[in-house]
Amino acid sequence: MNTVLRIVVVIILVGQSSCLLRSFQETPPEPVKPTQGYTSIGKLPFNEAWYGTYFQEDRIGYSHFRIEPSGDNYSISTDSLMRLKALKKTSEIGLKEKIMVHPDLTMISFESGVRMNDKNLDMTGKIEGKRLVVQMTVGGETVRREFPFEDKLYHSSAMSLIPALKGLKEGEVYSFSVFGSGNAFNPDERAIEKVEQNIMPVKNAPGPNGAVWSVKNNVGRSVIHSWLNKNGLTVLEKAQDGALITILEDESTARQFLEKKTAEGKDLILDVSLIPVSNPIKNSAKTRFLKVRMDGIDPSLIANDHRQQVTSKKEEPKQEGFYVTVNVEDPGKPQIGGGTHSIPFLAHYLASTIVIQANHEEIVAQSGKIVSPRDSDLDQVNKLVRWTSENIKNEMKDSFTALSVLRSKEGECQSHANLYAAFARSRKIPTRVVTGIVYTESKEYLGFLYHAWAESYVNGWLAVDPTLKQVPADATHIKIAGGDADDETSAVLKMLGKVKIEVLDYK
Repeated sequence: MNTVLRIVVVIILVGQSSCLLRSFQETPPEPVKPTQGYTSIGKLPFNEAWYGTYFQEDRIGYSHFRIEPSGDNYSISTDSLMRLKALKKTSEIGLKEKIMVHPDLTMISFESGVRMNDKNLDMTGKIEGKRLVVQMTVGGETVRREFPFEDKLYHSSAMSLIPALKGLKEGEVYSFSVFGSGNAFNPDERAIEKVEQNIMPVKNAPGPNGAVWSVKNNVGRSVIHSWLNKNGLTVLEKAQDGALITILEDESTARQFLEKKTAEGKDLILDVSLIPVSNPIKNSAKTRFLKVRMDGIDPSLIANDHRQQVTSKKEEPKQEGFYVTVNVEDPGKPQIGGGTHSIPFLAHYLASTIVIQANHEEIVAQSGKIVSPRDSDLDQVNKLVRWTSENIKNEMKDSFTALSVLRSKEGECQSHANLYAAFARSRKIPTRVVTGIVYTESKEYLGFLYHAWAESYVNGWLAVDPTLKQVPADATHIKIAGGDADDETSAVLKMLGKVKIEVLDYK
């Protein structure tokens, strides 16, 4: 699976700028007049819209919203569906939400449900004073979290309506907080984020689909560009340099997509994420040293640590790119340059989270059956990696949590890594899940693919792969730089479809 389904939203946000914009006909320019805000959602001149979603010119989904009065307040119902192809198989991801808001769009409560193939993540939230109280239910387990906020709070689904509500005027800047704009498929990443919207008129308006206003949305670390018509309705939206494009369309066109059952267009693994190489690596699982030249991306996207070093050689000015050297650790020895960390720092990698449920009784009980109290930390790591690899079937099926993986006994690489991390943390071994690329010798594809594995703190950080049953992980595991999930996600986005690799040496 190579992390594709889990970061499917991440993957489709990357790539070359689409040509879809060029398909719109040019229209004579007309002056753009500033508009006063409608002040209340009930005064908006629209209450429903349908959109098509495209990735690199392939139709991959639709979205729809509807506004309805509810007493003195309003409900905003949204639903979306994506169908994506990975290894010639179709995966379907659906999202449904109902948000209750005041007339000024501030949030009262919400209900949401994400369905990824046969897995569900349900979430409810309610404003209580200056706290948003959220309950997340995954695999029959419910977790309660509280998110404090200072001023007004909006739901991310209402974000596109704020310019129309507050007014469209050149140079206007709106700043506010939203909940729910993070990765919808990872409950650990849900948080309150700051949004800044910058309003500008469209040059030579009307532009695409009748757009007369453009909005630059800075949402946390992401940037989304939107185009609005004279009524303030979003008619076009682009994310990550235009790889993902959402376009206003009619209901019948959207429903035509719903009637189809299989994904069409590019394969996310074979056509998008595979990094081919001209000189294959033989017996890659046994490699203990690797040297490659990488090109097409910034060197800062690749981790530089005790295991792998990133360098550029000025003595070879004709050679573009940079060099990455990987030396596999000796698990029995302290890792030179691996660093020693304080107890508070390591405690972060012992924590039980919504996704990595290290303290759950089923996780603790199973890990206790796998290891012995007399085992050293390294012995436990070896046994936990081996059990996870041998007992979790490597299938193109994703799970939201480690517990779901344990119960279903199947999943892709991220599922293996999450379950192993939960096991290791339950045994008090600091462990983190990392993302990168790894060499594969499959008959269907040859080269590097995006992958997830883990690092456990045993004499320093030790890379292990609970999917491929490797302790330590072989030298073709090239880690992407990132201090947290958002950093790694951003790095993947900047690499997909751009990175080139030349294998120089391996042992």
